[in-house]
Amino acid sequence: MTSPIHHCKECVDLLGEYVEGVLPPDRAKALEDHLSTCPPCITFVRTYRATRKLCRNALATEMPKELMSSLSSFLGKYVPGFPCTKSETAAPSPVTPADGGPKKV
Repeated sequence: MTSPIHHCKECVDLLGEYVEGVLPPDRAKALEDHLSTCPPCITFVRTYRATRKLCRNALATEMPKELMSSLSSFLGKYVPGFPCTKSETAAPSPVTPADGGPKKV
């Protein structure tokens, strides 16, 4: 059994993999449990997702294709969970536990 997450720093450390959906299920559950009781972390997750989406959209329209390809290759090699999922480029949807919102009981 995975230990619970007691500190917000642990959330930050796991956030990239969580947002990409590649965090192991037991760690994702521990993170979601923490998020259900920590409004600052919920806000941080939402801000993180929005920032990634805005940056990706801005860069995609302004960056030359060769540079985008090179950057994508680099990020794919060194950043866990890259490339981004298509769901992040879609229109915003209601908050779910995976979005960092509290779970509905």
